[in-house]
Amino acid sequence: MGNVNVKYAGLMGSFDIVIGSISAYSAVYLVAQGFDEFQVGMITAFANLLASILQPWVGNKVDRSIRLNLTYVNVLIVLPSLALLLGLIFSQKILLLVALFYTLVLTLQATLSPFMSAIGVFLMNNGLKLNYGVCRAVESATFAVTTSILGILVIRFDENMIIFMTIVGYILYLWMLRQLHLTFLRDLFKQHREQIKLNSVPLALEKTAIKFSHKYPHFKFIIFGSFCFFVGHNFINLFMLQIVENVGGNTQSMGTAVALAAISEAPMMVAFTRINRKFSSRILLMVAAVFFLVKLIITFLAINVTGIYIAQIFQALAFGLYIVASVYYVNHEMDIEDKVKGQSFVTTAHTLGSVVGSLLGGWLINRFDVSVALLFCIIISGVGVIAYYLGLMNSKRKNQLTS
Repeated sequence: MGNVNVKYAGLMGSFDIVIGSISAYSAVYLVAQGFDEFQVGMITAFANLLASILQPWVGNKVDRSIRLNLTYVNVLIVLPSLALLLGLIFSQKILLLVALFYTLVLTLQATLSPFMSAIGVFLMNNGLKLNYGVCRAVESATFAVTTSILGILVIRFDENMIIFMTIVGYILYLWMLRQLHLTFLRDLFKQHREQIKLNSVPLALEKTAIKFSHKYPHFKFIIFGSFCFFVGHNFINLFMLQIVENVGGNTQSMGTAVALAAISEAPMMVAFTRINRKFSSRILLMVAAVFFLVKLIITFLAINVTGIYIAQIFQALAFGLYIVASVYYVNHEMDIEDKVKGQSFVTTAHTLGSVVGSLLGGWLINRFDVSVALLFCIIISGVGVIAYYLGLMNSKRKNQLTS
């Protein structure tokens, strides 16, 4: 990989140390602190709800701002996160403080995601040969290693390993961000600032979400479909411990299942650029939509841990294909002044889906069982497939083969 690819892959990999710790092991940490599944769902749902408000608002500011750039936004999100993580270390078993700090940590982590992706898009749009799929594969591989190691560390020590690993991830993230900024981003931001000065419009004329929807009428179906898929996707990620325990597994089985999904993503992400030369991101997103549903059905039908492992392999054609194709699709469909905002709207759909997956998932497990919760996710995902078909078949630039 070229220098820009190494640095951006390092940024993404360090971020997935964070996700593979504080997000993937949310239920493990919070249950160990004394919360039940419904309360875990409430905490993660509220965090995602807050993030869904912050993401498009900050994205709009970055698109239009002369002074605020992506490096500053990333730093302004990471530094408070580190302070909150230290707060968690010193507030063990104090449920109110743990709930508050953990909610805010998850909120900031979810808010950070689109702006990390936006850095990659920004680099590509400024002529740098960034292979986003390969970088995303490195991220998935890092996630797999992180979740596997944590599964062992939590059993051997305690749940505080989750917090320590998250801190390590954020420190590495800041270091990689600094390398990218000094090598590439600083000069590009200067050029971008001049472009904004030339193309800026008065604040009163900024596009609202409604005007954005009018400009890209098909995009509301994509947003809704993404929301539907992430209801089930987040439910599986958040409550994987309960899913594997339902078929006889344990915390280590959970770590293996999560790692297996991440490992299966990597080859698809590496091959994405080559695949995208033959098939448009529109078609690839439709394939991913179908396999989100397939993965949920196989998980629902699993009668042992092996069945869960088999379902996790389908992550390659679901999330693995989706997460790269969606970035390319938005970058292709949106005009230059809307690209960061477009990525933010997609991520907002993810976080709102996570709200429903967390809240209703936790309630359904407590009220009924894991199988009922999975059946609910299957129905929602099926609706998402229909929404994607309606949106993608009417895309603004659907007649172009690749994007």
